[in-house]
Amino acid sequence: ITKMSTCLDEILSHAKTFDDSLNASAMLAKLLASSSKHHEAMANCLAILSNLGEDFPQQVDLTIILNKLSAIQPLLRDLTVERVKILPPMTDTTKLNAMKFLNVLCTYCDMAAPMMIPLVSCRMVELTLHHGFCDDSIVGLILTGYGMFLFTHNVHEAYRIGKAGEYLREESPNKHRLKSRLIAEWESSLKILIEPAPAVLSTFPSLYESAMLVGDVDSALRCRYSYCTISLYIGIELTSVSKNFLLCIQQSAKYQKQAVLHLAMAVFRASISLSGEGGGDEIKSHEELNQIGEQSKNSVLLFNVFMSQIWQNFWSRDYVAVVKLC
Repeated sequence: ITKMSTCLDEILSHAKTFDDSLNASAMLAKLLASSSKHHEAMANCLAILSNLGEDFPQQVDLTIILNKLSAIQPLLRDLTVERVKILPPMTDTTKLNAMKFLNVLCTYCDMAAPMMIPLVSCRMVELTLHHGFCDDSIVGLILTGYGMFLFTHNVHEAYRIGKAGEYLREESPNKHRLKSRLIAEWESSLKILIEPAPAVLSTFPSLYESAMLVGDVDSALRCRYSYCTISLYIGIELTSVSKNFLLCIQQSAKYQKQAVLHLAMAVFRASISLSGEGGGDEIKSHEELNQIGEQSKNSVLLFNVFMSQIWQNFWSRDYVAVVKLC
């Protein structure tokens, strides 16, 4: 990782134009995120987007988010798969680059600043409707549905928008890359709440294959992590769940994907508290994981550690500890 960072810094220092630096900047953001430096990855993307004419507020609160989602409702109300299909292709290079980095930015927002997701995804929808369609438009649609799901009560409208994005994803020549990109925000969250969970869970092996097929190890491992977590939630046999968690942890360690590694460890702690199995010395404690979450400002990890502690104490009937945590 250090060697790659040095190489990217050298490439960026020798870039003659802003356009020359874009691919290296995108790779640098991915490198930072793989080391759990999600805020730094976001800052990198926001700086690039500012140069592309896309600026966002430094401080985001619920009022700003709800106003944005409310403002885009008239555009979304009549949005259908057929309407999107008749849009012209996006050809403006600046807008295409903006869509690319808005897409990348949302990946890190989900880990470090979820409140940014509606602002970024709604901007992707606006750019699509005004400047034409591209593959990243599909990401914008599904993420807008995901943002509505996170911050409003309109879950069924959020699902409708996400489902439109899924139909478009299946028809795209780049469907494997798009499937890989959207596992966390679609299959692992909104879709599994609306559609029968076992049916959705059965699609995860093919999603994992799609991610590996396009070389997206991060998404493949997040897919495996989600598969393990959902299996635990819906009552799959615990021995099988534990084996899959250990495989996820081993693969994450092998590929040095710290974010997924720590998430898997956090939920695995809840699993072994039910099964009574030993986790092994390599599985970090709740206290260690919580410290990592605080240091990296990873809100998703902190939430999962908190919930794992709640479950563990509840299942062991230590209700006093549950109340104290709450």
